Amino acid sequence: MDTDLPLRARGSWDRLDNATRRALEDRASTVDPTIRERTSAVIDAVRRTGDAALIDMARRFDGATLETLEVPRAEWDRALAALDPALRQSLERAARNIATVHRAFLPTITRSTPEPGITVVRRPDPLGRVGIYAPGGRAAYPSSLLMGAVPARVAGVGEIIVCTPPGPDGRPADVVLAAAALANVDRVFAVGGAGAIAAMALGTASVPRVDRIMGPGNAYVAEAKLQLVSAVAIDAPAGPSELLVLADASADANTIAREMLAQAEHDPDAAVLAVIVDHSATSSLATRVETALQTQLASAPRADVMRAALGARGGVVHMTSMDEAITFANRWAAEHLLLLVDDTQRDRVLAALRNAGTIFVGASSSVAFGDYMTGANHVLPTAGAARSYSGLSTLDFVRWTTWQEVTPAAAASLSADVGRFADAEGLPAHAATARTWQTATPVVPANTQPPAASADRAQMPDAVTDRLRFARALYDDVPLYDPKRAPVSLDLTDNTNLWGMPPVAEHTWRSMPVARVTRYPSLYAAELKEALATFAGASPDRLVTGCGSDDILDSAMRAFGEPGSVVASSEPSFAMIPIFARMNGLRYVGIAERADQQPDLDALLAANPRILYLCSPNNPTGAVLARELLERAVREAPGVVFLDEAYAEFAGVSAVDLAMRVDNLLVIRTMSKAFGLAGLRVGYGIGAPALVRDVEKSRGPYKLNAMAEQTALAALQHDMAWVREHVALAVQNRERLAQALVQRGYTPLPSHANYLCVPVSNAVAVGQAMRARGVAARPFPALPHVGDTLRISVGPWPLLEQLLTAFDDATQEVNG
Repeated sequence: MDTDLPLRARGSWDRLDNATRRALEDRASTVDPTIRERTSAVIDAVRRTGDAALIDMARRFDGATLETLEVPRAEWDRALAALDPALRQSLERAARNIATVHRAFLPTITRSTPEPGITVVRRPDPLGRVGIYAPGGRAAYPSSLLMGAVPARVAGVGEIIVCTPPGPDGRPADVVLAAAALANVDRVFAVGGAGAIAAMALGTASVPRVDRIMGPGNAYVAEAKLQLVSAVAIDAPAGPSELLVLADASADANTIAREMLAQAEHDPDAAVLAVIVDHSATSSLATRVETALQTQLASAPRADVMRAALGARGGVVHMTSMDEAITFANRWAAEHLLLLVDDTQRDRVLAALRNAGTIFVGASSSVAFGDYMTGANHVLPTAGAARSYSGLSTLDFVRWTTWQEVTPAAAASLSADVGRFADAEGLPAHAATARTWQTATPVVPANTQPPAASADRAQMPDAVTDRLRFARALYDDVPLYDPKRAPVSLDLTDNTNLWGMPPVAEHTWRSMPVARVTRYPSLYAAELKEALATFAGASPDRLVTGCGSDDILDSAMRAFGEPGSVVASSEPSFAMIPIFARMNGLRYVGIAERADQQPDLDALLAANPRILYLCSPNNPTGAVLARELLERAVREAPGVVFLDEAYAEFAGVSAVDLAMRVDNLLVIRTMSKAFGLAGLRVGYGIGAPALVRDVEKSRGPYKLNAMAEQTALAALQHDMAWVREHVALAVQNRERLAQALVQRGYTPLPSHANYLCVPVSNAVAVGQAMRARGVAARPFPALPHVGDTLRISVGPWPLLEQLLTAFDDATQEVNG
């Protein structure tokens, strides 16, 4: 053991004196009275003179002469453009991961019905405006800006402003400005320290008042937050960085030392402690850790800072039992906890660790990865605050609205009990109000209709018995499309993007100017056509847009189908095709697909179709259409071929190139699936100019609303990296889900889409049993050559784990 190594504590925890234990455990900072007084003076100055005080502070504290506090967006963009390409790639990767992780943990609306007729709903509403503080001074921290701004954007905050100190030239650090551009914040101000916190909390002529302030800072920043907590919400109290390593004898000494020094280099006041579980009186691993610390310190660039931290709040101690170490860890409540234990212990120990800002599991899970790149937030509680606070998340950027509704019948049933409660509390007006409803009966007010049972389901019957004398006869047997998609906790029936919206698209949608709503949209979405053409590899004159791909299909059938002519389709396929055919006075012919899930092209062509509909990847099987069959269909079909490519992004293949060379192929695509815009209904078709022109005539003007067009445009121009990333995730999770089902004895059909089609006996009954458990997958009974199947949409893996649990229980219940 090297006694020259500065450590506040070493050896057995039981043998440490009380003063040493207190030094390690009591990490709460005692505020220097001078800091408190100076911070109070700064806040008072900002309250009194606003911008003038901030400009004066920039001169005195930062050596900067400012003419204006706000940094123009053009300067952020220049900083981003000038950034080292490798560093920019790293920042972009970090931002993507932060967005992905925080989107997965978004709070959702929750509804409860404790009794019939009583509805209580809790809804997360994004904050209107938040402020992110990005530290400057001795170092710039773009990671902290991303950790605050990206989750705020994901949560849907209306406006995000950033305050960060100016340099001597009056500009914040370029890398911070570049991060602001990447995070798509709304405004940046060259304001630092306690003055920035006061400006955001109180508001000035330039800096708007915010609803909440996030982000780390020095002692003055932390003190300003505490002094202004009655004026603005803040994040968790923050202090110097800290790390607790909880290890057993299987851990590597060099890894422990390396992680301790990485946190010690932050600050002389950082707290770094290794607790090693060893049943012996002395720990050989503890000795090796001390040796490794000494060796690594010898070549460390920030060795002076590290030595100061180790000497003040550092330790390598050992305990004799894992349970004792767990109890200590939960009491110490570290900002970062690194768990290095044998695999046989890992799950038990991890489950028992309840108080930590974040836990890193295993030697390769370096704290540095979490600081920058895993997507988890690095804004974490310190000084034991993790006993009651959590790390920053999307929850910090919303407030909860609770609303409740009581029907007249439920009011009557509640009135007596509520009256008794109110009498007991001496509130007679409350009692009288409740008792007013004692004899009430359910009443539907005049001139109103009862609410629909579900906004997602058609409520009209498929057939109307009192036929109107002027109705078209062909509509007599046209059913209303109804996929029976009643709401459930986890709906995996519609193949939409369960990761959410692309971030820039979401911001565009949430911040849409009122004028976009009060005025008509563009006639034929010309600007969006340009962007779609670039994405698809076509030219704008070969594009037609519509209200979802359904609109394109319907309009194209109307454009090219003569009354009574044939629409032929392979089956199974998209359920709306026969409905669209009948709606347009066309005759539908369905031909069962071959055993290899390819269309029976001979039979389809024999039907002499005016319109031949094909789907690739096919819905619901997920099979990709063989290219040679498509080319033959285009050569030999007597009319036009529709190729539905709703899921093409997941397959990685497309026939757009063929549509560019022939005049009878219309490729139909959507932004509902890979792009996560199903609710906005953006579809498009690609084909020969004359072909799409006729579809456009049939479709008519103004079919794509302004919000949909602008949001889709933002996704295509700014969110393609996000789209590609989540397509890859969907494919990865599809294969992982397939493997999990194979292990259960099932054989999913090979799929190239964002869903799996799984042969299951009694699929309808299994689907109903799953719904009873709050999970929905779509049953397809008696598919040709396959039999009963369930189609399961793919999403984030935690959702698929829920699916598998419900699937296991339901199949056991139904099929035994």
